[in-house]
Amino acid sequence: RGGDGRAEIPPGTMAVGEMWWNVFASKACMFLRALGSVMVLIVLSLIGLTYYTTVVLVYGPLASNAEPDSSEGRFATGVLVVYHALILMVLWSYFACVLTEPGRVPDGWTPPPEDEEEAGAHKSNSEKLRRFCRKCTAWKPERCHHCSVCGRCVLKMDHHCVWVANCVGAYNYKFFLLFLVYTFVATVFDAVVLLSNFVDFFKDLQAGGGGGESGRNADGSERSPLDDIASNEEMSETRNGGVVAAVFVTFVLDVAFAASLLGFIIMHANLNLSNMTTIEMYEKKKTLPWRYNRGSNKNFTEVFGMSWWWWWIPAHSSDQLRRLLDSSRLSGGTYPDMELDGLDPNAEYSVAGQSPRGLDNARCGPCG
Repeated sequence: RGGDGRAEIPPGTMAVGEMWWNVFASKACMFLRALGSVMVLIVLSLIGLTYYTTVVLVYGPLASNAEPDSSEGRFATGVLVVYHALILMVLWSYFACVLTEPGRVPDGWTPPPEDEEEAGAHKSNSEKLRRFCRKCTAWKPERCHHCSVCGRCVLKMDHHCVWVANCVGAYNYKFFLLFLVYTFVATVFDAVVLLSNFVDFFKDLQAGGGGGESGRNADGSERSPLDDIASNEEMSETRNGGVVAAVFVTFVLDVAFAASLLGFIIMHANLNLSNMTTIEMYEKKKTLPWRYNRGSNKNFTEVFGMSWWWWWIPAHSSDQLRRLLDSSRLSGGTYPDMELDGLDPNAEYSVAGQSPRGLDNARCGPCG
């Protein structure tokens, strides 16, 4: 005990606790990194299942076997065209989110000088303009967070998503939102076109349940040895039963994913229109009005760009890339290669919806 009568904490106790926590966190991050690769395969497998059921088992044969001018054939062809277009956009937006750099902090980035008001204000580390990441041993811009799974700081980080095996940040947040929307539309469309086949599943169950006791046929007559030999017609019925079963599984998955995605879309739509990330929603103090909220229109264009044509495509125009580079990366700071990226270090930084500050006739480095 100490001189004041209180029990003394053994030296190194807190260090041991922190060490075990760091070991646990490191193992958890390694698990999440490994899980990300598995989740990508699961996503592709689910897309493959819906494609196989919708195209190979149902509407592909229907379109090829129907009369060319029949309404049934035209409907099946239309379903295939729309479905392939949706799957294309789902895969495009998904791989864009997986493969795109979410938001690397420029090398040598330094924050603006700290003024007296900033120094005297009692703000949390996340609210300060001058923020230092001890893990990366480097300055990090405003709204930038360190991802323990990726092991680096990410600009305007929203969250780390195991489904895409990547962080969702400034550069791929638009692709993430498009992936949610296109997947929701694709699952709803797939569920609608498979609805009639889904109903057939229960009709087959009802018809199959009419069989009598073991050793008897469905009409109640005694089974003979010849009944155990499968005819071509019976084999065809068995195949049809397998098709209906595949339709049942695909339909249930479509409805389940559509319902869950709808909640995510509503949440991220509200966050996007408020210029708030998921991390900020849970961790930052809710000050009203939100200091990054510049109106729904400007908040939307900060993520999706100024041109409506680019809103639907999982890609960024060169102007939007420079805008993201300026408004999301810099937050008032500078870095050595700004002029090589076509940005003017002496100009004010851009805010949501504004044209990016840039040098005349300069080329945006990250724009390629």
